[in-house]
Amino acid sequence: MPALPPPLPTDEFLDQLSRIRDDALTALKSGHYGAPVFLANESATEAERRPEIIFLLQLGVYPEYRETHFLSRQIQRLNDVDLIYRVGEQIFDEAKHTKVLVDQLKKWGAEPLVYWDEPIYEWSAAFDYMDKQTNPAEYFVGSNFIGEGLFLASIMAPMAKHDPETFQVYVEHIMPDEPRHIGIGKDIVAKYCTTTELQNSVRRVAKTVAKQYCIGYGAAMKFAAAAKAGQSPASIRDDVSGYATVPRQAAE
Repeated sequence: MPALPPPLPTDEFLDQLSRIRDDALTALKSGHYGAPVFLANESATEAERRPEIIFLLQLGVYPEYRETHFLSRQIQRLNDVDLIYRVGEQIFDEAKHTKVLVDQLKKWGAEPLVYWDEPIYEWSAAFDYMDKQTNPAEYFVGSNFIGEGLFLASIMAPMAKHDPETFQVYVEHIMPDEPRHIGIGKDIVAKYCTTTELQNSVRRVAKTVAKQYCIGYGAAMKFAAAAKAGQSPASIRDDVSGYATVPRQAAE
């Protein structure tokens, strides 16, 4: 078997990973995976009376809640005290994010855990994949560096720019924490990803999570459009044939 080439310098490898994330973001912004119709509020309706907003907050509970479980396992695989401390802070952040979303939904009279108990499968697939990763560099490149990086840029930044009042819970309580989490992912990759073999594996995870995030984003946009059009996202989730009945104008 031929010998592997030496690993790339850390900065060069991180630049490769950034390009994977940037390419996915470009695809998302192009509209290929759907448009964020939830940003349009034609009749100035309050958030709690807009089913697409309720749906998106319900959907948003899933990653925050699941990350508290993931990180509690991943922190045991770290051997750097500073990184353990930072990941410990992130566990608190994710639990806080879960609580503020759940509390907001309860205030609106909506069921907060409907898509935790039975997920939207295109949305949950990336998390199932990340949960299989046992090396910290593989997990944190997918969850923090790629996943949170894309979520911040493709969903939360538009929320903050176009409708911060409606999405106050995200803009005030969740969005400020995301850059720190992305930084944790970058620093864990830099520390642990020091061999060619592991770089190859981490690169594969980054590409897979970027692809799965785009698929999940597309599903979220379609289901939100359906909710806005008066359909039940849960019913569509449970009926494959029903998924095809999402109105064309709503899904575009």
